[in-house]
Amino acid sequence: MIIVVTVIAVVVAIAAVLVVVEVQNRRRRRALAHLEPTDPAIGARAVADAEHARSTAEGLSKSAHPGLTGGAGMTPGA
Repeated sequence: MIIVVTVIAVVVAIAAVLVVVEVQNRRRRRALAHLEPTDPAIGARAVADAEHARSTAEGLSKSAHPGLTGGAGMTPGA
């Protein structure tokens, strides 16, 4: 009998958690409804711009210091 009551209590607790999560999700959706949907192309463009800036900076640093490899802090020819 105790096992049956425990199982019922667990099922009720899980159902209550699911209801609370769903209510919070609906409130969040309502609160954010005024925001326009984001365009995935904007995020892809931002990533591409960041990658371009990083590769440009890396290329400039390598051309400014052509003999340095950065390995263990040693200078070339030492």
